[in-house]
Order: sequence, then C-alpha cells, then structure tokens
Amino acid sequence: MKEDKLTWKDVVRNALLELDGEGHLKEINKIVKADPRVKTKMENNRTWRATIRRVVRQYKIFEPMGKGVYKLLEELPIKTKEQEFTAKPDIDHGIAQGMLITLGKLYGYETYAPPHDQTIRDFQGKHLGDFVTVSDCKYIFNGPNLPKIREIDVLWFDEDDHGLFPVFAFEIEHTTGVKNGLDRLLKIPQRYREMKRFKSYIIAPTEKEKDLFERYINQTPFRTYKDEFFFRYYTDLEELYNSALTHNDRREEFGVIERGR
Repeated sequence: MKEDKLTWKDVVRNALLELDGEGHLKEINKIVKADPRVKTKMENNRTWRATIRRVVRQYKIFEPMGKGVYKLLEELPIKTKEQEFTAKPDIDHGIAQGMLITLGKLYGYETYAPPHDQTIRDFQGKHLGDFVTVSDCKYIFNGPNLPKIREIDVLWFDEDDHGLFPVFAFEIEHTTGVKNGLDRLLKIPQRYREMKRFKSYIIAPTEKEKDLFERYINQTPFRTYKDEFFFRYYTDLEELYNSALTHNDRREEFGVIERGR
C-alpha cells in the first residue's frame, strides 16, 4: 500500500504481521519507527507513539493479552442482506444501527456503536459488536462530555496523521428521545463540528419526530448550530441501505476495486 494511503490501523497491523501476529507495544513501536512507509506520518505527528498506544486500544482487531502485549485478530468481512423495519421500536432500533454501521463500512469509514449496544442489540442474527470496527470511542474523545458521546447510537470516523476523527454522527430516536438525541449530538467537540465534512442526523420513523426535531433546532441551545443537524426517516435509511447493498454487489461482480480513503 502507498505511504499516503496507510492508516495507523494499517501501520499497526503490518507491524504485528511482522511479529507473527502478536507483540509487545515496544516491539510494535520499534518496527513502525524503522518502516520507511511511515516516515511522513511520523514527521507530521511527533507524538506518534501515543497515537499507536491509542490505536491498539480502540480497534477491535487488536486484542489485549496483558502486560502491553497485543494480538492481531483476523478481520472477517460480514455479508449482510436486504432489510426492512418491523414497526417494533426496540427491534427497529437495532436494525437502524446495523444498517448505519454496514453503510459506514461500505463507504470506507471506521464504525462505532455504544459498548452496551454492541452486546445487547442484534442485526440479522449477530451482535452489533460483530459489525463495528472501533470498540470504544473513549480514546478519541476526552473531557466531561465523554459519557454522553459514548452513547451516540452510531459514529463514522475517518483518519488523518493524528488518528481518528468523527465525520458523521447518528441518533436513532422515537418521540420521547428526540431532544435527548440532539443533546448527545451537541456534545461532539466544536473543533470537529466546525469541519465542513461533519454532519449529525436524527433518524426516526414518523412525522411526529420530524415535527419535534424542527421545533427543537429552532430553540436554544440548538438554534445556533441548526445547520449542522439533519432529519431522516426510517424509510430514507431503508432505501439507502438496500440500494447500497445492491450497488456493492454489482461493483464486486463487475470487478471494480473500491477506492482507498
């Protein structure tokens, strides 16, 4: 892979492959430091050792074995199928999360759902934890707002030389939760929300939630940031998800390789 296409996840994976799939953090750092493909990333990030320490803790493919040792897990692709909503709120919440996580992966982003949801919510017969690539976002965000940010239903991340940063945030809500969802989305640090790429979404089933969304974003404190928030119906998500699966299948059949980020 070309140097400018390498992510820190790739860098650590390559180092662990050189260590036969398992190694101490000091060994990983030693290999990374000697890798000419990582020279530019290290020059742009003087705290690259701290970045690697975060990377091995935040990605699900790096399993901590204790005492600073990490094992590389095989990242198996999970094929999903077309999906419809059921009109059962608790089940549909997991379906919406599963759709969004799948879409994020198809579009080349790293994906996250709250740790609790990863174990208790299912999508097409598997736990959400089987689909996400980021185990916990606590290594990306810090400060007093972290507890609420960790409960955002789905996050998509991109990466620069300093690590992951959020580009899309999604809250899946029914009537009583619209304001709480907006509150959590507003806790994303301003430095990320000021990026032109970043967008926040409320995903909900009916016009009742849409009306509440429109009311709240015209009130304090959301009014100042109303251009950052968008509303989409379950039907919008369902259509996007199913059409994306069809497109991805056709792309693979045709033999077109997905462009790297």
